[in-house]
Amino acid sequence: MKVSAYKGQNIGVAVSGGADSMVLLHLLLKEGAIVSVVNVDHGIRGEASARDSDFVREFCQKNGLPFYFKKVDAPALAEKEGISVELAARELRYAFFEELLKEKKVDIIALAHHLDDQAETVLMRFFRGTGARGLRGIVDREGYIHPLLDYSKAEILEYAARNGIGYVTDDTNFDSGYRRNFIRNEVMPLLQTRYPDLPKTIRKNALVFEEIEDFLCKSITPCKKDGRGVALPVTVLDRHPAVAKKSIAEALRVLGIMRDIEYGHLEGVLALRNAPNNARVNLPFGVDAIKEYSDLRFVLRPSGQPFEAPYMRDGVYEYEGTKIAFRKGSEIKRGLTFDEDKLPEGAVVRTRQAGDRFRRYKGKEKSLSDYLTDIKLPLSGRNRLLVLAKGSEVYAVLGIEVADAVKIDKNTKNIIEIVSYEGDD
Repeated sequence: MKVSAYKGQNIGVAVSGGADSMVLLHLLLKEGAIVSVVNVDHGIRGEASARDSDFVREFCQKNGLPFYFKKVDAPALAEKEGISVELAARELRYAFFEELLKEKKVDIIALAHHLDDQAETVLMRFFRGTGARGLRGIVDREGYIHPLLDYSKAEILEYAARNGIGYVTDDTNFDSGYRRNFIRNEVMPLLQTRYPDLPKTIRKNALVFEEIEDFLCKSITPCKKDGRGVALPVTVLDRHPAVAKKSIAEALRVLGIMRDIEYGHLEGVLALRNAPNNARVNLPFGVDAIKEYSDLRFVLRPSGQPFEAPYMRDGVYEYEGTKIAFRKGSEIKRGLTFDEDKLPEGAVVRTRQAGDRFRRYKGKEKSLSDYLTDIKLPLSGRNRLLVLAKGSEVYAVLGIEVADAVKIDKNTKNIIEIVSYEGDD
């Protein structure tokens, strides 16, 4: 194990007190690395968790090592978010790591994952259904390193015994009710009776998938983020399926969806290739993929709640991430300004409704729905649309166009400008 690349950096070693992390800590100290110790009590095992943290704390005190500790409540988060206790513990643990990195208490986090952990991770993701990215298994990334990935659990235990390294044992590691423990305690031993070198084989395959993932990342179609979500050119659906899926996954990452997007979801999005405009696919975390005229758009599903508020000069209205403001204008901007004196009393700003009618400048009256189709407004835009109306008569499609009935002419005295914003603008 070499740490020369991190010479001079303060390495925060995630230490649970178990054999793996204690061996990693011993090796880093032996190499002369600058080390701080990071420990998290996940609130899962009661007194046993406190015992393990005390063991690590005492080791740090004895050896003069900086010690960063946090107690969290993984079961409470799991219940609140409807996720597994394992996942909740991981999220809380990494949140603490990120906090230490952000505050520059440490420069990098070293984790004690080993060869067997890598094999278990790849198998878990394979069984769940994942792509090349998932089948890379555990990889180094910005801020995080895994110095023991090439060493087996047996080698780590042998090193600990040979060097008299003390450690604690987590009894929950033997509980096969946890998914990872089921893989570790039951699946891997069975497979290794026939394939004894399986962890090393999986490690090699994971490196191959890492190369494939790197190639795909360099081949993707770039996406664009705006106030309506994240968009890819619809032509991405015509690319090689592997590249298309990677492009879609990256677009979802930009939207903020970092997990639980599986192969079947990506296949569903690809099926939009032969679908009509405005066809959609529902994805996890309230995301819709919508095939628009020239875009494949990913949006957070609208709340579906109607909106209505009285029209006010200088009023500001916000709905589904779109902001609309009215202000006194001094010049004519076709489509963006109207004659306030022609607007009937009792006009409101609201979401569109069935039966709405609209007559554009010098045009014929038609249903608002037909008008929106004529201008090819995508479904994602329609779901966030606000109008200025009284009854079923629409006087302005806000942010797009005003009706002929309130158009500005030579006698106009009160010009009102419509200003629209998206996102955080």
